[in-house]
Amino acid sequence: MDSPFIALTDLHGIGPSGAARLLVEVGDITRFPNRAHFASWNGTAPVDASSGEQVRHRLSRAGNRQINRVLHIMATVQLRNPTEGRAYFDRRVVPFRHADRLDRRC
Repeated sequence: MDSPFIALTDLHGIGPSGAARLLVEVGDITRFPNRAHFASWNGTAPVDASSGEQVRHRLSRAGNRQINRVLHIMATVQLRNPTEGRAYFDRRVVPFRHADRLDRRC
């Protein structure tokens, strides 16, 4: 039981209380067949909000809110520090933000 706790606390943004919350609420992770089921359970999976040809997604208000809060805090901490999470964000989001600003100027 110690090894999952140590692995969780090694992640940036997960402290002892967040790791304990994850271990208690999630329990056996193998009960989820894949990532999508886990994301749906904790409320991080996007919900389809499309209408006609307009394709949109919104945040889910369902799911385990306590786990969702722990994951949100972890993501926020990772974005504020030079971590792998920040590097991923910079690769995926920042180029689109810059392109959007260029389109608005023209």
